[in-house]
Amino acid sequence: MEEMCELFYRDPYIRSFSATVVSCIEHKGAWLTVLDDTAFYPEGGGQEADHGTINGIEVFDVHRKDGKIVHYMKEPVEAGMDLECRIDWDRRFDHMQNHTGEHIVSGLIHKEFGYDNVGFHMGKEIIQIDFNGPLTWDDLMGIELKANQIVMNDVPLHIWCPDKEELDQIDFRSKKELNGTVRLVEVAEADLCACCGTHVASTGEIGLIKILSVAKYKNGVRVEMVSGNRALNLMRKVYNNNRAISASLSAEMLKTAEAVEKTKQESQKKDQLIGSLQSQLLEYRLASFETDQDFLLDEEENMDRVAMIHMAGRMLDEKRTEVAAVLSKQMDGYAYFICSKTVNLAALSKQLNTQLNGRGGGRPDNIQGFFQSDIQTIREVFVKTFTKA
Repeated sequence: MEEMCELFYRDPYIRSFSATVVSCIEHKGAWLTVLDDTAFYPEGGGQEADHGTINGIEVFDVHRKDGKIVHYMKEPVEAGMDLECRIDWDRRFDHMQNHTGEHIVSGLIHKEFGYDNVGFHMGKEIIQIDFNGPLTWDDLMGIELKANQIVMNDVPLHIWCPDKEELDQIDFRSKKELNGTVRLVEVAEADLCACCGTHVASTGEIGLIKILSVAKYKNGVRVEMVSGNRALNLMRKVYNNNRAISASLSAEMLKTAEAVEKTKQESQKKDQLIGSLQSQLLEYRLASFETDQDFLLDEEENMDRVAMIHMAGRMLDEKRTEVAAVLSKQMDGYAYFICSKTVNLAALSKQLNTQLNGRGGGRPDNIQGFFQSDIQTIREVFVKTFTKA
């Protein structure tokens, strides 16, 4: 088949077809099959390949190689056989919806801001588009509104391969220099672009275009978006998620962001109060320790690592102990931090972990980790290890 005249171009809506096997060879565990014509779109132009079956055998990838379209199959077929082929239509139509939606968004951005689409990838969940200029979220919300208006207007697409003379007179978008036959895809009032992908017949079939994010990327931005059933399914999930948040916070669905912010501020106030009370408690604990001891041990509940290190340091400096240890009770044991200016703790780390079913380590002046043991056993081991005879 001549390139640009394959069945997936002649009839992108075809779901099943008959074809004759030209060749089938094994390569790295897959059977690479060439047909005399095909509706399976090969990966290219940022669009993933079609999947489906040939004679009931799975087709899991399709590529164009040396001018031929190669189908990657799980089992072999014989050359010369006439076979029944079926396209995974849900996957194909998803690609058509999303590729056409991307054209509309890229074309509108080019028209309004003059930026070029310099990168495009259609993943399994989202579409990524890279533009060579800055865009804000508000910019993209304006583009999204215009894009969905074009969808609602149900604009028919015009797809053709002009001859060289006609092509020279047409102003169209393209991400690279083109040679040979050029296929143009036009959406009136939105875009005119060279493209080798599959598309819907009219924009109404897209259903919905939703822009998801924008972030600085290289010298421009990377935009994420979805169209069609992907967009519908995502919006349903977002709605259900927001509905659950609304019920949990007893807030109106359009005011959940405000309710979350209020809850966040209240939580921060509680954290500040807890921090203040914890500081007072630690001061009380510190005052209760005697000075100039061989060893001091502080036991706490769910203390974070930073607070443990701070407490041990104060015990070491202010109480002039040889070894300061802080334990924090967790669900199945105790987190520990131990420090000293005179005892080589790194040399004792393995011994402590063995005796107390622990893990961790550190430097000569401090060690930290976790003991999966009871408090009485930990106290006894600490006393034997750190108390001078």
